[in-house]
Amino acid sequence: MHSTLNVAWTGRSGDARTSRARSLLQAATRASALLGLSCLLLLGAGAPASAQQTAAADADPEFNTLFHESLKRPADVALAYRLAARATQLGDYEAAIGVYERILFYNPKVVRVRLELGRLYYRLGAYESARAYLQPIDGDGMLSPAEQANVTAYLEEVERRLSTNQWSVYAQAGVRYQSNANYGPSSRIVIGDDVAALLPPSYASKADGNVFGLATVRHVYDFGNQRGDVWETNLNLYYSQQFDIQRLNLGFVEANTGPRFALAPDALPGSSVRPYVLAGGISLGGASYLGSYGAGVSVYLPFSPYFSIEPFVEARQRDYQNSVDYPTAGFQSGGMWTVGAGLFGRITEGVGWRARIAYNDADASVSWYAYENFNADLALPVEFQGLWGVKRWVVIPSVGYSYYGYDAANPFVSRFIPRTDDQYRVGLALDVPIHEQFGLLTQVQYTWASSSLPNYSFDNLSVSIGPNVRF
Repeated sequence: MHSTLNVAWTGRSGDARTSRARSLLQAATRASALLGLSCLLLLGAGAPASAQQTAAADADPEFNTLFHESLKRPADVALAYRLAARATQLGDYEAAIGVYERILFYNPKVVRVRLELGRLYYRLGAYESARAYLQPIDGDGMLSPAEQANVTAYLEEVERRLSTNQWSVYAQAGVRYQSNANYGPSSRIVIGDDVAALLPPSYASKADGNVFGLATVRHVYDFGNQRGDVWETNLNLYYSQQFDIQRLNLGFVEANTGPRFALAPDALPGSSVRPYVLAGGISLGGASYLGSYGAGVSVYLPFSPYFSIEPFVEARQRDYQNSVDYPTAGFQSGGMWTVGAGLFGRITEGVGWRARIAYNDADASVSWYAYENFNADLALPVEFQGLWGVKRWVVIPSVGYSYYGYDAANPFVSRFIPRTDDQYRVGLALDVPIHEQFGLLTQVQYTWASSSLPNYSFDNLSVSIGPNVRF
């Protein structure tokens, strides 16, 4: 039977706090990636829109039946509406546009057809064509108040996207509760110096809440050439203030900037390559904790409305700083390589999917802080008609997995057992629009981890709510 020792943790408190901080930082890193993913879902300003549409409708029996019937009855407007709606559901916007324009040929005064054409051209990224259909019906008395508001919102967005300088902003403020805010181990029986130890209460898991604010800002400068080349800059900001555990107050800032060049504008419209540089920093407990800088390159390939991929490779230098709360943080300094990909697509008209996979290889000043890491996250945004508002509500279920394998055993914990972690997470978010630009976002996420060392097994329930804004 293992003996249980009530150890005096002061001799290794710096290393223990650094381990807890690293667990927190890993969670923050994953959160920042998920934050970026969620913001892209809510902003609709992720990878560039693709002008290439597949003829997926050709394989759909219902579409084929409606298509052949419409050839026999070209003046049947009701049938044409059904055909266009089916093409839109299948993601074949070009087919839908062809049908709606045929309706206009027979009846050029149908205002709602012009509205649908404006929407479809907007989804294709053909903003000038969208404006050509929407401007003449702005203020038309045949539209309902909700439809008129929709036209106005589209026109404002079109003008913004046609500008040489294009800005997108998503921001949220709110409150969050966590059942294990410090990512303390599931059990107070841990390992120290290769023997069982009783973790002091100050290091055990502890619930806490915080107030937080976050923002994602995106700027695109359009060079105005025929290829569609732009300069793209992204800025991510986050800060949380704990109610109780002040050493966990977390600040995060990171920016990347670089050109996005059209890759194959004729063979694969919308494809691009983007080299970029990046820099960022993290504060923890009110003190500087991490500074990083580096560079990367990504390639965006929009194969169809159902599947696009943006692989990337990135290298960065990470410089950790010691502080009163984290006196051994500096030992984590070193370079890190990342290889990964963002994946995007749509399942149906109202259901999309977004995923991110990444592999990290991180060096450190001491071998037991160096690690390799694999992350995978998947989100399925589902739009539906809510209880109020002109915009559809969005519910986003998500799942994720992370693996951490450290290069060597930590002698302060165990000289014989290197640390390996398997972390899992499931989440659910609900974005409720209150206005065209304002909403209320509620998120619930449960995270749990198993580890080769009991010190790092934990679980945590996080619940947050707060207003958001996007423009």
